Amino acid sequence: MNELDILNHFQLAFVANAVYMLTFTGLVFITFRLIRFQREQNSNILGKILVSVFGLCTVFYGYTVFSYLRNAQLAQSYRLSELKESGVKLSKVTDSFIDFTGHTVSEGWPPAFMPEPAANIFLITFAVMIIAGTWLKLSKE
Repeated sequence: MNELDILNHFQLAFVANAVYMLTFTGLVFITFRLIRFQREQNSNILGKILVSVFGLCTVFYGYTVFSYLRNAQLAQSYRLSELKESGVKLSKVTDSFIDFTGHTVSEGWPPAFMPEPAANIFLITFAVMIIAGTWLKLSKE
């Protein structure tokens, strides 16, 4: 693969990730609507369990989407640094991407299932909101 092939491959992966992220956003909306509906209807235990399971599946889907994005970024940096080490002269934009990402051939292939720390914090917060919104009484009374 040459530099242009690697950059094109990443752009296609980025477009796919955008579709996954739109799906995740829709699932987050549905999850919060389900939490609100089950609270308004004073749902029984089975309803709360189903809402919790759906919400936690949404969290897992988000974890997968964020992991896919991070892996695509690191894999592009890995491939470009591999190309650079083979003696190919890369553009300044490509060099800056390698520097920004910081993942090179010496670090090995990037982990496949590990999002960025900020994404983990977001997902943990979302999971707590699901559990608290479903199971705890959150009113001031």
